[in-house]
Amino acid sequence: MTTSWGIDLVKRISWGFISLKCPEGLCYGTLAVHRMCFSLSLWHIILGFLTMGVVDSRHPRAKLQNGFWLPKFVAWLLLAALSFAIPNGFFEFYSKYVAMAGAAVFLLIQLVLLVDFAYNLAEGCIERWEETEHLLWRNLLIAGTVTMYSAYTAMTIVDYVFFAGDGCGRNQFFITTNMLACIVVSVISVHPRVQEANIKSGLAQAGMVSAYATYLVTSALAGSPPGKPENGEPVCNPWAGLAGARATMAVVGAFFTIGAICYSTTNAAVKGNMLIRSDSEYEALAGDETSSMPMSGQSNAQLRENALRDAVASGALPASALSDIEESGNDSDDERSGVQYNYTYFHVIFCLAAMYVAMLLTNWNSISSEDRVIIIGRSHTAVWVKIVTSWLCLLMYSWSLVAPIVLPDREWS
Repeated sequence: MTTSWGIDLVKRISWGFISLKCPEGLCYGTLAVHRMCFSLSLWHIILGFLTMGVVDSRHPRAKLQNGFWLPKFVAWLLLAALSFAIPNGFFEFYSKYVAMAGAAVFLLIQLVLLVDFAYNLAEGCIERWEETEHLLWRNLLIAGTVTMYSAYTAMTIVDYVFFAGDGCGRNQFFITTNMLACIVVSVISVHPRVQEANIKSGLAQAGMVSAYATYLVTSALAGSPPGKPENGEPVCNPWAGLAGARATMAVVGAFFTIGAICYSTTNAAVKGNMLIRSDSEYEALAGDETSSMPMSGQSNAQLRENALRDAVASGALPASALSDIEESGNDSDDERSGVQYNYTYFHVIFCLAAMYVAMLLTNWNSISSEDRVIIIGRSHTAVWVKIVTSWLCLLMYSWSLVAPIVLPDREWS
């Protein structure tokens, strides 16, 4: 979709019998990518509106989320086809303002989830170590921390060796700033006052955040456009002309990008149910009742059902509240008493993710009409996006460390 390469390939394969006359921006190029991703975003927005207010699987519109797969797929195909009938002017505005803003919001959500993932992973190892007293979890935590800091050190050395040559002041600034910021963050994470206010802090989380921020800097420098020595510009990216280096960075970049998108969309969508308060009286009551129950090995659905039965027995709810449970007898449906995640928030996250993917595929709207093969991430805009993202990542993690000290009266969990 990014270039006319696909159209030319079809023409060569068919020995010239199939020749598609398709102008740039309609069938390929920046706007064509935005057309496809716009149709996907619109599809999720429509489904988000249609499922708004659904609080359990008994709601008639709940089937729109958990069924009708073929009609939904056909609807997306129709939206994709109709997007090519929209004038280019609309997508010029959409790509510069709407999609870019949505991608920025998704990046922020992704960074929040990264910090949350670092805390959860470290806490999980510590909890299992304390519960089982097995040295495996302690050694796993130590090995993971050492690995993250080793990766941080190795990438920093590589950055200085290959991308910080004479005349490359901008690269030297990026590398040095990231190195010092990671050191500061690591020191803060083990400061006695920080650990007293935030017992969850430690080098394990700081190592993961430092490694990821350094990876972003390395990826930005390795993907920066090559200089032009004939114009007196220094060569600050010697990897630009190496096919092996490009292939390696493409594979690693694709792995991290796809992994980050999958993790961010699924976790943000599911965790959104904790951020958006449900209006369901039954679900709220069940949640309140089960919050104080001991862990008995029962599923959430069983706990909710027990809470409803207790409420009916005490007279807090009418007997009709149990009619659906008694009539259904369906143990496989775990959303009869309340959805596991907010459907609308789920689709909003995927809508933003589609905008983010559009920005990635178009190098943040930096595709040229003269490009024959697009290298994802190779543009000055993409470089700055990665650098700023690494800074924001370190800032967010730093705030999670000092926030309990700055705002001691607020509950942090």
